[in-house]
Amino acid sequence: MVSDGNSLEAPEVSVFQSNLPVREKLERARTELLDLSARNRLLNMPRSSKNARTMEIVDEKSEEIFRLLALENKPFTFLAGRVAIGRGNDGNVSSNDPAADEYEIVDLALPDDDERDERGVFARHSDTRLQTRLTPKGLQKRLLDLYFDARTLEEEQGVNILFLTLGALKWVDPTNAANIRFAPLVLLPVALERGNVGDKFKLRIRQEDFASNLSLEAFLDRVHGIKMPAFEATDSFDLPSYFAAVTDAVSAKLDWAVLDNEISLGFFSFAKFLMYRDLDPDNWPAHNQISERALARTSRWR
Repeated sequence: MVSDGNSLEAPEVSVFQSNLPVREKLERARTELLDLSARNRLLNMPRSSKNARTMEIVDEKSEEIFRLLALENKPFTFLAGRVAIGRGNDGNVSSNDPAADEYEIVDLALPDDDERDERGVFARHSDTRLQTRLTPKGLQKRLLDLYFDARTLEEEQGVNILFLTLGALKWVDPTNAANIRFAPLVLLPVALERGNVGDKFKLRIRQEDFASNLSLEAFLDRVHGIKMPAFEATDSFDLPSYFAAVTDAVSAKLDWAVLDNEISLGFFSFAKFLMYRDLDPDNWPAHNQISERALARTSRWR
């Protein structure tokens, strides 16, 4: 490219065509795979139900959902939100109400039940129905959108990226304190199912491991020097203890908080992060390092 009338600028040399050591090239390649910006949904989770690719779950307990869905494999259904007084005899938006064409209920009715089980947990928190802010019409449309998008994305990418998230870290953007972000903490791989067209949608756990937020772990480590607690997806996993450990890990951060019962259903992709982890030389056996493999040591990477 001509920079002035007398000289030419040398073309920029790709890191993969440079004379850097192989391990340095691998580290540069790994870094490019990480998206630690606010564009990454795993760091900046959409929270509004107005977003067609996510659905907020309200007035539920993460611990109960984890127990019933992940450990006991029970299917869940969904409930439309109940609006404040004056919107129909049953508290729902009635077909004659102007609000029936709305999709999201801003002011939900206060719970009117106080039934508890022997553990002291409200019955509405220990059932298998997930409450939303959506009207009946809005709920049906949102579930249809999620159902068809999930099928299409899995066909295109070859992996499931539909997750129910439990808990969230509320964190503050270090470059702008006015920007409050929310990152999911635990992600359950799920599937939306229905029988006939008129049947209710059911949410089921998939036979895959639930996971921590790997992008959040990398972000906190690289940007803030914070080590997240160890995470192991086993039947003995204790969700409240994990949330407490995360709270302890970020305790030095002003205005940061763990929101135990922040819950949503949406799409989250781990593909690039898994590649980032696979390219880490420390994850390879000493006798078979990735940096020593012939493909990695070729003089000209493509």
